[in-house]
Amino acid sequence: MHKCLTEIGKEFETVKNFFTEPTTQKDEIISSLFLDFMECFPSIKEEKLEYPKEFINDVKLFNEGNFIVVRKFQDIQIRYLMLSDFYDFVRLTKKYKKT
Repeated sequence: MHKCLTEIGKEFETVKNFFTEPTTQKDEIISSLFLDFMECFPSIKEEKLEYPKEFINDVKLFNEGNFIVVRKFQDIQIRYLMLSDFYDFVRLTKKYKKT
């Protein structure tokens, strides 16, 4: 797995109880990780073909400034869920091992 994605996974593990114990700090971490993901994912070239098409499409449309997708991802909970889906996927496929 690409180094920038590994770093996102490590940092994502630090966010505990996002929905049940929300804080501004957790929101900031998730926002930062989300933007890092949107920047990193397009740079991984062929590796991204191993990921579900939903990741590929959402990242592409977000980075193109698609109004609907950008608006959807303004919601911090949607950002968290997308990162959670990514994290679950890489764990299930054994691309990433929890540290």
